[in-house]
Amino acid sequence: MSLSPSPAPDRAIRPSIGGRVLGGFGASILGGAALGVAAWWTDQLGFPWSAYIPANTIGAWLGVAFALGASARTIPTGALRGLIGLLSAVAAYYLLVATLGHGIRVVGAGHAATIWGAVALLAGPLLGLAGATWRRGQGWPRVVAVGLLAAALMAEGLVYGVGRREPLDRLVADPGALVLAAETALGLLLPAVLLRRGERLRGYFATAALTVLAALAIGPVTTALRTLADRF
Repeated sequence: MSLSPSPAPDRAIRPSIGGRVLGGFGASILGGAALGVAAWWTDQLGFPWSAYIPANTIGAWLGVAFALGASARTIPTGALRGLIGLLSAVAAYYLLVATLGHGIRVVGAGHAATIWGAVALLAGPLLGLAGATWRRGQGWPRVVAVGLLAAALMAEGLVYGVGRREPLDRLVADPGALVLAAETALGLLLPAVLLRRGERLRGYFATAALTVLAALAIGPVTTALRTLADRF
């Protein structure tokens, strides 16, 4: 009986490259599909309950793509995971609309899925890349990556929250105001939470600049996309 250690015992239990790829992309599909199901489900709840679960906010969708990208082992695969995640979310959402919905939404589900799928083709890789860059990158790219997500959250919260700031005793009447305020606060906190001490000042500088750009674009772009998606 040999007393020498067996060679490379960890190789037998280390997952193969193919297994890691399938596992990572499978998680992206499941994560995206879960987002799509949650977004569809909140639509069924009706106001005000649908407002308490922000699964349909821009920030939630971009945040999922960012998180999926951050879970990747490399920056390029982070972009791919963000893409797969948001495409899966769109597919799950409109599959449910087409099979369980009724009326004009069912008729236009395919067209709307095409429009929002095209958006996912752009937003998914961008935010997935940002998440992977935050996790794996250094310097200004890492700072800007965090600023991108923080700016998206703040822009949505500020632009759509203007005029909806309610006193605490009236939040039940407009819970969306609370959600938008929380989204703004989260965007403000992200650079402090996700960046190292020496990066935070640059992080807030990047967030401020990107928030201005995002705030100018979010209203017109979202309105145009919804108009295109709602054409039957």
